[in-house]
Amino acid sequence: MGKILCFAVVLVVLASVSAEPHRFDDHRVYRLRVERDEQLQVLKSLKTGQNSYEYFDEPRQTGQEVDIIIPPTLQSEFETILKEKEFSAKLVINNLQDLVDRERPQSDDGEFGWDAYHSVDTINTWLYSLEEQYPEVTVIKGGSTYEGREILGVNINRNPGQNPGMFIESQIHSNEWIASASATWIINKLLTATETEPEIKDIADNINWYIFPLINADGYEYSRNVYRMWRKTRSKQGLICNGVDPNRNWDVYWEKGGIGSSANMCDGSFAGPTAFSEVESQTLSEYILSIRDNLNFYISFHSAINMLLLPWGHTADQNEHYGEFMDIAGSTVNALRVRHNTEYIYGPVYTTIYPATGSSPDWVYYTLNIPAFTYEFRYMNTETGEIYGALAPPEEIQPNAEEVLDSLVELIRKAREYDYMEPNTPGK
Repeated sequence: MGKILCFAVVLVVLASVSAEPHRFDDHRVYRLRVERDEQLQVLKSLKTGQNSYEYFDEPRQTGQEVDIIIPPTLQSEFETILKEKEFSAKLVINNLQDLVDRERPQSDDGEFGWDAYHSVDTINTWLYSLEEQYPEVTVIKGGSTYEGREILGVNINRNPGQNPGMFIESQIHSNEWIASASATWIINKLLTATETEPEIKDIADNINWYIFPLINADGYEYSRNVYRMWRKTRSKQGLICNGVDPNRNWDVYWEKGGIGSSANMCDGSFAGPTAFSEVESQTLSEYILSIRDNLNFYISFHSAINMLLLPWGHTADQNEHYGEFMDIAGSTVNALRVRHNTEYIYGPVYTTIYPATGSSPDWVYYTLNIPAFTYEFRYMNTETGEIYGALAPPEEIQPNAEEVLDSLVELIRKAREYDYMEPNTPGK
């Protein structure tokens, strides 16, 4: 009997491995305005996950706009909730599977490019190819993952010992695919910029870049192969849950179930049982500390809500460098707007998007005393008005990356004005 049971378990496991990714046929996405606490509590009480409700980003406070995914089996129930709780709602995506299909990698065995989203292995192979091709490139290892993958990035440094350091951490949330794709596009542009692109050539030559395209590699592969909306790591939590929100797990004003995070281990914003419980956040933090004397500025790439955010997330109180950070951020979003007319807003995490504890940029600012900003990329095609949230079609990779690189040029220019980019003198 035991052998039969074991064999059945093996069959279930094999079936789950070979199964097609979860589909979102006829799943609609609505944008809700949370105007009252009663509405907020209703949204927080909804069961989420496969075949249930799901959020692009979880509801956290009144005044917030929330994008919620509705499976067809719950459409009638959802309409009742809208009516009873008097939500202001707008249908923004009629069939989510259409977007998922447009995102799917066309091929992962050809030349690396930006017309598809690639696997972890393909991205890492490309990073190693850059090390072989460019003498200024070194593949760096920023840590490891729960499932044993390496967190790989590149160091681009054309003037060792002379250039100030810029650190870019990308796709710590696994479902935000355009973050890693944009990071790799920017890496390529920095390495190939010519004299006809003097501003990009300047920052390529005179900045010591540490760029990690894909922090949450386990979650990313799970989102590609099993459940597209997966956001967390893949660590085992309790008997039936997996994963921790790795951007709520850093040891900075961390608290289990604190503001902007959840104590429920099955929730998408679960902060973990302890700070740095996740090997991804723990090992990456150790790497950052090992190069702290080389770093002047820290950037985190996310999607998608058209924002540039600065510390703090745990309090509405202004940080020590608020005036300078706001000036830098204002100039940065103005530069980002020029190419594709994409409008960002900017400001501290707490007051601009929502309260949040345990994020990597807040930890960097608190620990290293250097500027640490978060990009929340565009959520729509600025030319057509199509809304796609975090599920950006591959044709959005280049325009998004172009405007972000434009903005980084300006960010660095303003940071130089405030003496944040003096080599070997991080912080102020």
